[in-house]
Amino acid sequence: MPDFRTKEPGGTYRMWRWERQTADGNPEDGNLLTGRVVHVRDSLGRRVFASGIVTMLGMDDGRCLVRDAEPHEAARVLCSEETWPD
Repeated sequence: MPDFRTKEPGGTYRMWRWERQTADGNPEDGNLLTGRVVHVRDSLGRRVFASGIVTMLGMDDGRCLVRDAEPHEAARVLCSEETWPD
């Protein structure tokens, strides 16, 4: 899992996070949709551990600013995941 504090703005990476489980399966905030994978479902806590592909925009007061990656940005990450799966 990348440490976004050490990444340069403009880079594209897979990001992981815990989210509340929703009825339609989409995240509440509508983000982390590009290349989305749900890795774990916590039925008791009604949460999911999901990942998606994001582009790093920068840092603001110690917080990472990201957006869902565009298809051409995500293609590089998906290709590298296929090439080096571990």
